[in-house]
Amino acid sequence: RYRGFSEEESELTVVNNVQFYENFNILDFIRDVGINFRMSTMLGKESVSSRLNSPEGMTFTEFTYQIFQGYDFLRLRQDYNCIMQLGGSDQWGNITSGCDLIRKATGEEAYGVTIPLLTTAAGEKFGKSAGNALWLEK
Repeated sequence: RYRGFSEEESELTVVNNVQFYENFNILDFIRDVGINFRMSTMLGKESVSSRLNSPEGMTFTEFTYQIFQGYDFLRLRQDYNCIMQLGGSDQWGNITSGCDLIRKATGEEAYGVTIPLLTTAAGEKFGKSAGNALWLEK
């Protein structure tokens, strides 16, 4: 059960982003959404440049994630009036991509907030990519 700040504010909407893409052809997505993203901006994100300069590098999938997360935020803004995205500090570049896309596509503002990542005692991050994700259950 989820609660807001008061008994009256206990509504929470959980959205599966597959609904944003299930009828979206990849070529249409690149044409309609990709046009709003500039390579120089994407490559200039601190998270991208640090990964590109690391021994592991960065996959194409990881690089394009900022476009998909940005589009998710746009759809949440349009469909659910979501104006703020909250994420771990490693998501800052993706969140700002969404804020930029919302401004370009709608002329409206959107906001992002990040919080420090949870880490193990050894300073390693918790998460799916690290193989040690924490899951909240009812």
